[in-house]
Amino acid sequence: MKKKHILSLCILAAWGGMADARSYELKSPDRRNVVRIEADGAVHYSLARDGQPVLDACHLTLTVDGNTWGTDARCRSARREAMEQTVGFSVARRARTMTDMYNKLVLRYKGYDIEFRAYNEGVAYRFVSQSPDANEVQAEGVQFNLAGNPMTYTQLTDRLQQWFEYNYTERKVADLPADSLIIPPMLALSGPYKVFFAEADVYHYPGLYLRPGSEGLEGEWAYYPATEKVMENGNKLYADQREDYLTANAGCRTFPWRVTAVYDNEADMLGSELIYLLASEPEPDADFSWVCPGKVLWDWWNCWNVYGVDFKTGINTDTYKYLIDYAAEHGLEYVLFDEGWSAPFDLLTLSPDVDMEAVCRYAEQQGVGVLLWTKWVNLNRQMTEALDLMARWGVKGIKVDFMDRNDAKMVDFYERTARETAKRHMLVNFHGSYPPDGMRRRYPNIMTREGVYGLENNKWSTRVTPRHDVLLAYIRQFSGPMDYTPGSMLNAHADRFRVVHDEPMSQGTRSHQVAMYVIYDSPLQTLADSPVLYDQNPESRDFIKQIPTVWDETVPLGGRLGEYVALARRSGDKWYIGVMNGTDKPLHLDLDLSFAGDGKKTISCHADGPNAARQAKDAIVATSVSDNDTLSIDMARGGGYAAIITTTK
Repeated sequence: MKKKHILSLCILAAWGGMADARSYELKSPDRRNVVRIEADGAVHYSLARDGQPVLDACHLTLTVDGNTWGTDARCRSARREAMEQTVGFSVARRARTMTDMYNKLVLRYKGYDIEFRAYNEGVAYRFVSQSPDANEVQAEGVQFNLAGNPMTYTQLTDRLQQWFEYNYTERKVADLPADSLIIPPMLALSGPYKVFFAEADVYHYPGLYLRPGSEGLEGEWAYYPATEKVMENGNKLYADQREDYLTANAGCRTFPWRVTAVYDNEADMLGSELIYLLASEPEPDADFSWVCPGKVLWDWWNCWNVYGVDFKTGINTDTYKYLIDYAAEHGLEYVLFDEGWSAPFDLLTLSPDVDMEAVCRYAEQQGVGVLLWTKWVNLNRQMTEALDLMARWGVKGIKVDFMDRNDAKMVDFYERTARETAKRHMLVNFHGSYPPDGMRRRYPNIMTREGVYGLENNKWSTRVTPRHDVLLAYIRQFSGPMDYTPGSMLNAHADRFRVVHDEPMSQGTRSHQVAMYVIYDSPLQTLADSPVLYDQNPESRDFIKQIPTVWDETVPLGGRLGEYVALARRSGDKWYIGVMNGTDKPLHLDLDLSFAGDGKKTISCHADGPNAARQAKDAIVATSVSDNDTLSIDMARGGGYAAIITTTK
């Protein structure tokens, strides 16, 4: 569903203003964000909100075939549009529809345009090539020159090839290591505002990093691979030598959006879909009506720890059929079979212990979809043959892993994978991946992706803490769905937590884990633990089963960065509440339930038990009836709360 209201002006309108022939001003629809652009000479822009500086002058350039656009520039014309449209989501995330409203300014130069959009929640710009004979992009200049010296929340790395999974570093801009690279999205606390830096709509181009510069933050990219080298026993393929260009695809095209999003408070951050709204739409005749979100039973995180059965468990047909039976019994839409089902370097050769054709046939009889894990090095080499074989088996989707790069060649692999799986009506979950940039809009079969320091890291690390979990809800989720893979039934506080690879646990309480199913966005949402442990904790298991994976509406209920997050989501006529405590202290909250309407409210909750501060697994699952519009909850340290609300008149 889409309704558009567009006003196009080829002269400068009163709402936009013009300071002189070479300086332009662009305001957001609510007039709070003001972008000032110097369009001639060295093109640069600045951003203020409510008159308070957010970005000082930021120079922007693109070097194409040796010519640097945005330097010594002469603006030939300017065109403005005011846009308001209702955008419908092929696969809902936070809502079924959203209003896309912005004011646009397009500056025309010789051979290229620069397009700016001012939203109520920020500003974005991109270069647009009008040069059909253009070949290589050698460089791009991106600056985010933050006013003052604000606190930042960053994922830092020292390399261009890595796994995009880190804790957030909390430092002032001036204290960021000069030799570090920052993985967007990143967050800065600029005065009273929360400011994100990110990118959107990346195709045939490398993904953005940021690094500390002399005036603020500057863009950095991986150049196009010239040669590649096998790493980690053949599991990964890294660029060994690189060309002297970012991409050789510089003809008539748009380039990625450079995004600055500005929010007044934490709650406003939780409802954003700005990256999606900036992304390209599907082809006009594309049909994604077959895409089916759902929950996924996963075998790898719990190390195939199934016992009390009459067969030897592991990577074999009997275990796979057992997991299919379990998913069918509990209404789970999918089972994900991770590593081991095929030969290590050949997707066309099965493990001798797995009859995948029989497994998929059995899954279809049980009404369960099969998802298969692959290494990208194998899929890249065998894509057509492997996907055709999986399609004949009836496989519903793939999880692709170990990419660990975001150069232009790898970005092209993402799109090729999305396109080829869509042809076969297969879903995609990208792991070992860079964070989302909106590609899921053009290819709605991209359901989720990693690019998150998530639950799997508990198998070898102590750094997935409740505070980290809460930061993810605000920062990483800004860019799109994340496959954190929740569902641990072995829960412990930091003082009792132990790293156990083959029988992993999580930090924080049981209710902290359950609340993730409401708070974390992922149309494919995982149940990561063993069926045996879910059967030992049926109340938690059955509560999780009731929580949808896509939403009709999202209402932020409040929060403080790193301390707590509280969300309400609607699916149909039911509301779901998720709250997570990221601190090492108990937390009391009074939540406003007016969003659920007037009348009696039946509230089924999964809450921290009276001993949850000591024993993190302690939880209470209870149902109550109330006609109050305020819900009082108490959480233990690292705790959580989840509720399902039905209102009757």
